[in-house]
Amino acid sequence: MKISVSKFIRGVVCGALLAMAGNAAVAQDYPSKAVRVTVGMAPGGSNDTVARLIAAELANRMGQPFVVENKPGANSTIATSELKRASPDGYNLMLVISSHVTNSLLYPELNYSLDDFKPVTVIADTPFVLVANPKFEPGNMEELIKLAKSRKDPIDFGTPGLGSTQHIALELMDQMAGIRMNNVPYKGGAPAQADLLAGVIPLIFATPTQSLPFIKNGQLKALGVTSANRISQLPDVPTLAESGLPGYEANVWFGIIAPGGTPDDVIRKLNKEIVNIVRSEPVSNRLREMGLNPIGSTPEAFQALIDQEKTKWTTVIQQSDIKLH
Repeated sequence: MKISVSKFIRGVVCGALLAMAGNAAVAQDYPSKAVRVTVGMAPGGSNDTVARLIAAELANRMGQPFVVENKPGANSTIATSELKRASPDGYNLMLVISSHVTNSLLYPELNYSLDDFKPVTVIADTPFVLVANPKFEPGNMEELIKLAKSRKDPIDFGTPGLGSTQHIALELMDQMAGIRMNNVPYKGGAPAQADLLAGVIPLIFATPTQSLPFIKNGQLKALGVTSANRISQLPDVPTLAESGLPGYEANVWFGIIAPGGTPDDVIRKLNKEIVNIVRSEPVSNRLREMGLNPIGSTPEAFQALIDQEKTKWTTVIQQSDIKLH
């Protein structure tokens, strides 16, 4: 049976229009039931706090529960694998951080790729502070590099674990400075900072929220920040880029993603609501109190960030030869 080209084209166009109309109807009715927001970390951390803050506001604005579920394990890759298999209907979302990109480069046997998900928005980001025990001699990045190059044995540097964002940021610092620190992996940032305060290790990367109280009372000293610009909480502390590592930048960002097949109109609706939430005065103030910089990006800007981060960290990880299983 032959079908004319014109009839075929009309059929395709009609089908596309029906699909668009269907998506618009889905978005108009969305959400009509509870939405699940997965966090791949245990309750109580920054990821969990941000997710619950945004979920509560979404529930208030959209009239349905946004339920946060914590599914920790394997640096969030277990939860991300589950999200890939979840229904792409807008009722399954996940809060991810920068490690969402680096995980895809570090774990060779993952059953998902970055292309399996749609970005919704970047909520916020934050730099790290390079903090030292007060008894550690260097007072800035230049002095640290000089000491590291003069020592026979590498300087210990605590991180929350192999492949953590702080570990990758350390590898970038080593590569750009031409030095080699000794990564001391801990089971989280809190025990690493506890050993730093006790003098067991001399250095870590910590978030401003984590480190500021101890910097202010003299229990820790700040050698630099990893953002492109100085931060308002520590205006006198230079960036690493100012301190001998031009171009150095390593921030942690927090964003919302959805399964790849989620309708674009639903993504747009979620994006609009979350951006309005992030930019509202109460939420932006709360994020700043946590040491975060409120953003609220478009899905396209979030995708561009993911692509940029993938290129950047692929080079760092390949040069460091880090592999996780």
